[in-house]
Order: sequence, then C-alpha cells, then structure tokens
Amino acid sequence: MSDKLTRREVDFVLRRAAEIDTQNPASTERASSESLSVGELVRLGEEVGLRREAIEQALADVRHGAPTEPEEQGALTRTLGASRVVVSRVVGAPIETVRRAVDRFLREQLMTVRRHHGDRIEWERAQGIWPGLVRSLDFSKRYAFALVNRVETILSEEGSDDTAITFNIDLSEMRRERFGQMGLRAGMAFLLFGVGGALMAPGSVVYDIVALASGGVAAGGIFALERRRYLESRGRVSLAPERFLDLLALRHKRRAISDDD
Repeated sequence: MSDKLTRREVDFVLRRAAEIDTQNPASTERASSESLSVGELVRLGEEVGLRREAIEQALADVRHGAPTEPEEQGALTRTLGASRVVVSRVVGAPIETVRRAVDRFLREQLMTVRRHHGDRIEWERAQGIWPGLVRSLDFSKRYAFALVNRVETILSEEGSDDTAITFNIDLSEMRRERFGQMGLRAGMAFLLFGVGGALMAPGSVVYDIVALASGGVAAGGIFALERRRYLESRGRVSLAPERFLDLLALRHKRRAISDDD
C-alpha cells in the first residue's frame, strides 16, 4: 500500500480503529487535507486516544482491500442485509499459487474477468445462453454465486509463503431486483385475496374488513417467504468463498507438513 492515504481511507482507518479500540473509544477527527501519510495518520489517531495496535489493524484492513465506504442504510438494507459480502483470509501459500486457485474457483462459479489491475481483479457474471441455462438448472445449488453480479478479488503478499486474499462481493443489483419482485408478488397477493375478496360481496363492511385482513396476511406471508429464500441464497454466497479458503489453507498446510517429514 502507498505511504499516502486518501481522505476516504483516512476516515475509514480512524472509524475502524475506534471500533477495534473498544477499551478506549474516542471520537475521531476528520483530516483537513486530501491525503495523509501512514505516519501522520498514526499520530493523528494517537492524539484522539486510539491505541497504536488498533490503528495498525485498521491499516492492515485497508491494505487487504476492505471497502472504505460505510454501508448504506435504509429499508432495503434492513430487510435484505448489506449490499456487499466481504470475506478475507491469510493463506499459507505463495501468491501465484493462490492466484491460480482463485481464478479457477471463480471461473467454476461462472464468473469472467471484467478488468485486470494486477493483484486486484474485477469479475462479473458470465453472460450468454449457456451460463444462463446452467444457472437455471442448478437444482443442487452448486453455483453459489448465481445471485452475484460482480466480485473484486485482492491479493497481497504477507511474506514469501503467506498471501492475504479478500473477496469483495457485490449483491446490490440483484438485491434491488429481488426487493422489487418481493413487493410485486406481495402486492398481487393482496389484490387477489384482499381486494378481490372484498369485491365478491360489496356492501358488507364486516366481510370487506375480513377480506382485506386476509389479503394483508397473504401479502405478508409471501413477502416473508421470498425474503427467507433470498437470505438463504445470500448465505450460500458468503459460505462458498469461506469453504474455498478453508480447503485451500488446509491443502497447503498438509503439503507443508508432508514436506517437513
């Protein structure tokens, strides 16, 4: 990572360091300049009462590719969770070995390279008839990234035999689409059971109230069911890279043990 940090990275490090430094929380000042050096930022953090260890951990998070923008708030986030899933790990393997494994894993998940920035690569959903057909016939849930539009992978050497890998998974577009589908289906259920039921016996106030209440229950049930399905799919998205990293770390740990023997 460069010795200079942008304003956004400064804000993130101070905010993250304050979260880590739970024993001595403090309000964080904003830097007045557009960029600061690492040393200047450490001094700034210490001046507002943050421990050096917490600041260094937050700097490591930035270096490993942690998103520096705070997660958005609102009904969408409260209902369906954050728009990003971030999974990070240090694996005991050379960077080129990890790079090849990550490339193979994402291509198996029907992702393709969008832009290549060296150790930072942007991936997107593979388009076309065949990838779409494979995803639609994925009854065994093999392709956990079926909901994913874009993924950013960041590799960082942590020594000759250690590599830090971060998956920054973007679910924002699919999350918005699913939220719209949930609202549409819930609205249709209300119209069918609520309004439709009330129109079957016009003039009866009690019947209208019961019908509208039934429509509300049906709409709420449809919305809750669709939300649960989305959250299950979202859970598979985060679990897939975690399992991949577990297996990768285990494989290289066993290889290191066999080499020692």
